[in-house]
Amino acid sequence: MATTNLLIHATGMFALALNVIALARTCERSLRVQSGVAGIAWALNNLLLGAYTAAALSLVSAGRTATSAATLQCGARLRQAVFLAFTALTLAIAAATWQGWSSVLLTIASVLSTYATFYLRGRAHRWSMLVVSALWMHNAWCNDSWEQMLANAATAVAALYGAWSLTAVQNSRPTARLALDLRQ
Repeated sequence: MATTNLLIHATGMFALALNVIALARTCERSLRVQSGVAGIAWALNNLLLGAYTAAALSLVSAGRTATSAATLQCGARLRQAVFLAFTALTLAIAAATWQGWSSVLLTIASVLSTYATFYLRGRAHRWSMLVVSALWMHNAWCNDSWEQMLANAATAVAALYGAWSLTAVQNSRPTARLALDLRQ
């Protein structure tokens, strides 16, 4: 039992750190890669907590995020096909691992995150992650996971910081705006 509790806390803190670092970045690819790794840690954390819908959707999130990093510069048709596939997978997993009201909020969060990952960039992407964090907070509360509560709060703050820093870069000199556009 003590070993399991230690592992729950360790995976939660590791995922928290990765989420905060990722959302504070202005590079879209780095944001997605680090968020994908965090998704794997969250999956293990939720599995250890017995939150099976959250664990499964965290794995979908990790795959979705990694896929989005690879398709950032691809055409609209490919992104749409991948978005639809991940949305269908999310809905199927939510139905298969149904755990009541909590599953509804997690499913909404996952679909919103899927949309944001494939279609939004910059500030809009960070703002959507703020909403996603609020929806995931219910899972953290229900599972009495202080790491996830802290992670959702920290992720929200990091998303706000990321949105602010992107605004600051865009409002700075024209060459900085051009560099930001090229990275997105």
